[in-house]
Amino acid sequence: MRGTLQKLIIDEHECILYLPPEYQAEKLNYPVVYVNGEGELQEIMEALESHFGEECEAFIVVSVISEDWGEDYSPWPAPGLRKNEKPFQGGAGGYLNPLVEIIKPYIDAHYRTKDDPKNTALIGYSLGGLAALYALYTCRAFGKIGSLSGSLWFDGWIEFVNSNLPADTSAKVYLSLGSGEERSRNQRIAKVGDCTRNTAEILKQQLMSAENLVLEWNMGGHFTETSQRFQKALLWLMRF
Repeated sequence: MRGTLQKLIIDEHECILYLPPEYQAEKLNYPVVYVNGEGELQEIMEALESHFGEECEAFIVVSVISEDWGEDYSPWPAPGLRKNEKPFQGGAGGYLNPLVEIIKPYIDAHYRTKDDPKNTALIGYSLGGLAALYALYTCRAFGKIGSLSGSLWFDGWIEFVNSNLPADTSAKVYLSLGSGEERSRNQRIAKVGDCTRNTAEILKQQLMSAENLVLEWNMGGHFTETSQRFQKALLWLMRF
């Protein structure tokens, strides 16, 4: 990887920052991708750097670390997935507020960014993907949204999408799911295929252009080739 990674603490929020290879040499402003959860940033960005300038613009990445995904990424309270498992706390609003009001302004003030929504993405995996889609409906800061193997089985999600509109109907939205994920033994998780398809159909009607939405199916289950799924999503969201 030719770019650089470094840890940041922004008002007690731990983040990992990626700066593209030419950031120091070329005094340009860059789009920013915010990631719900750390992910394998080095592996992801190492593969993407060869596409910079050819298929997509180089971009900055800020991964915001969560110590409790069930708290930070759940949009409202819900029972735990399994018996005696900790319930979901419904703290996504409390997570997104400092992301929009504290972390993003800090990054825009200290780094050369394109700070408008069309150059600002939010992407996440699993519950992090659910939280990214929830942000589409609750704030206008992110004009590009990626939900990778998103936990769209979450109780009440389809009802929420049906009864609300995206805050920015011009946003670009990337959805993906593994072909084996809807074969889960857990009855709630097994709904993820239908819920993802339904979400895509609803978004087709809600977004200004059908070209701004894609649903991509990947081989395998929930934990199959997660880095490659991030790479495909970022190439689509950040393409020229």
